Parts: sequence; structure tokens; C-alpha cells
Amino acid sequence: MKTEFVDVHGVKIAVRMGKSVPLVYIHGSGCDGSLWDSQLERIGGYAIDLPGHGLSDEAQIESVYDYAFYVAKVTENLVGKAIFLGHSLGGAIAQSLYLDFRKAVKGLILVGTGARLRVLPAILSGLKNKSEETVNMFVEMSFGRIEGFENMIEETKRQFIERIEVLLRDLTICDKFDLLDNYKKGEISVDVPTLIIVGENDKLTPIKYAQFFKSVIPQAQLVVIKDAGHMVMLEKPIEFNKAVLDFISKYD
Repeated sequence: MKTEFVDVHGVKIAVRMGKSVPLVYIHGSGCDGSLWDSQLERIGGYAIDLPGHGLSDEAQIESVYDYAFYVAKVTENLVGKAIFLGHSLGGAIAQSLYLDFRKAVKGLILVGTGARLRVLPAILSGLKNKSEETVNMFVEMSFGRIEGFENMIEETKRQFIERIEVLLRDLTICDKFDLLDNYKKGEISVDVPTLIIVGENDKLTPIKYAQFFKSVIPQAQLVVIKDAGHMVMLEKPIEFNKAVLDFISKYD
């Protein structure tokens, strides 16, 4: 997979490149752009390594907005305006892009995410103690089932243990993210094409989160992918890719 680097105020951000499609993928906590390799091959687009992840430089990151700033600047450099596909923390970043960098947003694809992303206190405290047991629990909660995904789960555990401080930072940022009341009060009104995707067995961001988005973004399309958990793009790539392709074909 070809990787290019975009300089944002002296911070080099790595971008994995598929065919030229105005679709920008934003990974979740502790991951990097390689999460989207199947989508890059089948659909195309651009998968960003967020600052401090993958091949990207470190940066001062304290909030979802800080991540959104770098994604917006990279997008401006590459395509100008894009559909943002964000998973989990990446979905929070996509929402921030809509609110704070609206001119960059052509559409939204919100995957396994929510308007509020509280994290179990036991996970945060366990990661502070650099507990491999906590990482194992978190990863196993991320998949809808273990059977058939043993190798993928073990590799994800290995990567997260290596990046435990990054994972903790990301999940702490998630825990602070809360736009729920803003949506309920009508202070946020999404008026770009929107697709919501969730695995039916998602334990971390359950279906009710996606259903809430559907209730406050009535024109949005909701796709529930059967027999999948939080890592729906890895567990069910064929069904996931079809949903994305069907959506972007209408607006690309």
C-alpha cells in the first residue's frame, strides 16, 4: 500500500493511498490507517494515521478537536472536500469535522460510534497500570465473536500492548467526548448525506447509539451488519464495503 506524508504545521501525517476517491478514513483508538486496507483495496480513498499513530509524528493532542484539526488540514491538501468515514473515536472526530471544519465535509459515514463515548472506568484504570489483562478484555469486547478471528484478535492485542499509552490517551479523549445533549436540544443539525453503520453485536458502541443518530439525523441511512461486533470492517468486510460503496455511489 502506497504511503505519502502531508506536513501540517511541521507535523508529518502519514496517509495510506487507494485510488482517487474523495473518501477519508479515520481509525479508532490505538489503531492506525492499516485498519482500512480492505477498504482501500476495494473502494479507494485515503486512510490517515492520526498524530502519534502508525507512521505519523507525535503532536500535542488533548481532545477530539485536536485530531480533527490535523485531519481537516490533510484533507484540504489532498482533496479539498471529502466524505469522512470514522470508526469509534474516528466517528467522534468526523462529528467534530462537521462542526468545526464544515467546508471540508461532503458527507459522513459514522461507524461503531456515538454522540457520547463513555469508557468503562475499569478499562481506563487498568490501562493506567499498563495491564495486559485489561488490553485483552478490551480487545475481546471489540469483536462480536472470537471463533474464526483468533489470529486477528491476538495480533490486535499485541499491537495494543505495544501502544498502551496511545490507547489510554485515545480512550481518555473518548470518555470526555459528549455531544448528546447538543443533539437532543437541536443545537446540532446534520445536513450532509450521512450513513450510519453498526455491528449488531457491538458491545462498545451498541445499536442504540446508532439508532439515536438515526433519530436526530432523519435523512441518514442506517445499516446494521449481522454477526459483527465493534470491529465490523474487519469482521464483515464484504458487507461493510458494499454498504459504503452503495452510499458513496450516490454522492461521489
